[in-house]
Amino acid sequence: MEIKTLRIGDDELINVPADEKTLADLGIANADIPAILAEAKQAQLLSQCMHARSFSYQSESDGLAFDYLAALAEFGENSEATQEAKAAWLQARTTIKARYPKPE
Repeated sequence: MEIKTLRIGDDELINVPADEKTLADLGIANADIPAILAEAKQAQLLSQCMHARSFSYQSESDGLAFDYLAALAEFGENSEATQEAKAAWLQARTTIKARYPKPE
């Protein structure tokens, strides 16, 4: 796990290993280390969630979005085919979001 950016005084460090020893060696106060590590863990979980969602959108819902857009262009917004395609696309997105909830 890494800390993408860490500001220490006027310096900004990038891709800092997120472990107690490294942070202590950089002069971070022991009392501040747990909060920094918790924030790094939260960022990692969010990143994993977003990558998983992105992959799932591409493989499961993007095709349905194209089906919806094609139906919209061919039949218009109020047609049954368009509404069914839109519902299928939005349901796929909702399913993916439920499968990969954002960390709290």
